[in-house]
Amino acid sequence: MSTSSTAWQRYVGLALISGAVLALQITFTRIFSLMIWHHFTYLVIGVAMLGGGAAGTFLAVRQWDHATIGRRIGLLAVIFSLCTLVNLVAISLVGIDPLRARQLPWTIVGLGIYFSCLFATFFSGGLTIAAIFSRWVGQAHRLYFADMVGAGISTIGVLVLIQTFSGPGTIALVAAVVALAGLFLGSETAPRWRRLAPAALVVALVITTLIATVAPLRLPVPGSKELGWAMQAQETGPEYTRWDPVGRVDVMPEIVVREPMIVGAVGSVYLQDLERKPDLPLKLLTIDGTSMTGMYAFDGSDADLERFRFLDHAVISAPYYIGLQEPSALLIGVGGGLDILLARLYDARRITAIELNPTIVSLLKGPYADYTGRIAEHPNTELIVAEGRSYLTRNTEKYDIIQGIGLDNLAALSGGAYVLAESYLYTVDAVEQALGQLTPNGVFSWTRDVNSPPREMLRLTGLAAEALRRNGVTEPAAHIAIVANEAGGNATLLVSPSPFTQEAITELRTWAEANNFGMLHDPFVRQTTAFADYLYAPDPRAYEAAYTFHIYPVTDDNPFFYNYFKWSNLHFNSAYEGRLNRFPIGNLILLTMFSMALITAVLFIVLPLIRYKRDGLRTPGAMPVLTYFSLLGAGYIFVQIILIQRFTLFIGYPIHATTITIASMLVFSGLGSLIGRQILQTAAQLRIALAVIVGLIGLYILALPTIFAALLYLPDLTRAIVSVILIAPLSLVMGMPFPTGLRQLGAQAPALTPWAWGVNGVFSVLGSVMVIIISMASSFTVAMICGAICYGAAAIVAPALWRVTMERRVPAESGSIPGLAAD
Repeated sequence: MSTSSTAWQRYVGLALISGAVLALQITFTRIFSLMIWHHFTYLVIGVAMLGGGAAGTFLAVRQWDHATIGRRIGLLAVIFSLCTLVNLVAISLVGIDPLRARQLPWTIVGLGIYFSCLFATFFSGGLTIAAIFSRWVGQAHRLYFADMVGAGISTIGVLVLIQTFSGPGTIALVAAVVALAGLFLGSETAPRWRRLAPAALVVALVITTLIATVAPLRLPVPGSKELGWAMQAQETGPEYTRWDPVGRVDVMPEIVVREPMIVGAVGSVYLQDLERKPDLPLKLLTIDGTSMTGMYAFDGSDADLERFRFLDHAVISAPYYIGLQEPSALLIGVGGGLDILLARLYDARRITAIELNPTIVSLLKGPYADYTGRIAEHPNTELIVAEGRSYLTRNTEKYDIIQGIGLDNLAALSGGAYVLAESYLYTVDAVEQALGQLTPNGVFSWTRDVNSPPREMLRLTGLAAEALRRNGVTEPAAHIAIVANEAGGNATLLVSPSPFTQEAITELRTWAEANNFGMLHDPFVRQTTAFADYLYAPDPRAYEAAYTFHIYPVTDDNPFFYNYFKWSNLHFNSAYEGRLNRFPIGNLILLTMFSMALITAVLFIVLPLIRYKRDGLRTPGAMPVLTYFSLLGAGYIFVQIILIQRFTLFIGYPIHATTITIASMLVFSGLGSLIGRQILQTAAQLRIALAVIVGLIGLYILALPTIFAALLYLPDLTRAIVSVILIAPLSLVMGMPFPTGLRQLGAQAPALTPWAWGVNGVFSVLGSVMVIIISMASSFTVAMICGAICYGAAAIVAPALWRVTMERRVPAESGSIPGLAAD
């Protein structure tokens, strides 16, 4: 065997390592969405990804020569594999609950353990990749192609792996893939260490088999999540668990209640003589441990449907008390099927029920079909897998009722855990679209939390009012009614394209009074509530600006509905009351992410640059070169994240949009790398390529909305193909500047290569935080422009790549050569 890796081995090995890094990022995101809260994953994964940037700095500081790197690459891959397996121990043994203040000390310790394990994993993975690029920097374009293609294929493949092997099983399988890469990359490794790769491969495969078959790994779920609460209350675990691209779905064993477990609860009128009420067997269902709903036992008959008369006393029934007879209903997000039972109870003649999570639909049509009375097979019911906004966009039918019942965890919402979440269901554009698909007297109905002081339902009210104004309505208050449950904690918003009639509101008011519900807004009787003040405000924008929270109507260009807390009025005390006293967690996470990214950049980039001013780093031109790679890191992530958001609305399914966008960008960037190797030979040519990127970004900003509007009617598969075609041109050119810079650096100042890799990684993480902050503060359009500015600035400093030079000398220390040779 040759003493150095053959070309195909290094490319395959790099593709496997790169794919493993991305697969782990996605898998850990899914796991921590269950184990902590969805947006804590940004903090955990963001800090872990910094390990990749730190790896480049480590390699630059250590200054291994190319022979040393060649001997150690295989061993680094094995270390990466073993670190990956260590995470299985951490996630199975360490459980935390960030929403429990009394557990704060342990939460800090637990997060520290997670951070340490993840940082070590991504550091070793990043170090392996950086070592490969440093060892063969002269082949930067081909290596970049292998890097991008490996990551792109992984983006699609990991979703299949998670469904097949579960989250923990996928981690073990990825560890096996990394060990396999170690075999490809370890031809120069000393024989005594070369045996570690096959040993790690065998261990990882055994663990994967055990987790996937006989011994599934149980992950701790915090008690602040409904699944954690249910497991504690029932003293048992789920009877059914399935991982899918949307989240982990769990079904708990049957319980029997008499007081219904529904959003908004039921009025006290029903709860009188509770012992005489019928038993209500049900099985609790959760997604990622939250969004709990119930699958109620039902035999499918009209007689058994009468057991659900408790819905007469539930605020979610409000749209059926405005005089609509045998309505047609579109139900968005059906959960365990109670929404369908509600529509049937009130004699809906046609029910279209859509649910984003395919596993939930398969449960209602498959293993739990008999238990739930085969509600999906009823002649007037159609249950389909679809995303609400996407379905509204493509559907042309008219409905009397379009209803959604908020299933988000209310404790998390109260504390701002969803601040970083964007939702295209909760925008002015979405409400306007829904109103356009209602019959003249139809109603758009949504049940959400009220909060004290009001913020969630108040913002939703503002969305409805703004959507009505867009449709030419001068007095939106006449088209809106809001009824709150007895406790005042939840409310149902009713919006109609036509002004509500006196008869309709009288019926609604009578029903509300009979159940001790309250009218937060009555179109005929002015209420003394914030909702009425907002709707009757002569200047809604001035009212929004003066209000304690952000309640301005969000649009598709800034869809951060849950971003209530103002930076200028951010307090961590009892001023923010809601279902639970919480401080604004989401804002705190964002601040922490940005602070830690900055601190890490200083520790791993700035300080080492100051400390190790040697071997040519003092050479004029070094800093512009590092600036170039920093701008590329920030610019690429800016564009990528915004394109994901844009194509989410077009493709319709968030997970599909994310997968298609990332995979397409990576693969076409890889192809662009190969093309760039042939056509970019001078600084002027590189600057032209960067200028083309800026121009294309501007074109995408202007053209994509029009293209999407014209093609939204296309079938799902066709829209996915169109998305790939649209993403290709920009991604192709975006794949050229980075490997071109590395190639030129290898020729001019090869010891700067690890530094370039490090700053690119760190500024990718900084960029991922900044793009969220900028988007929340302004819009996706502004954030996209910032990405274009990064590439424009890179064009300005790009000529430094041809001017920088590094002295090639053999230092006194044996075996340390600053100039890393390229094969």
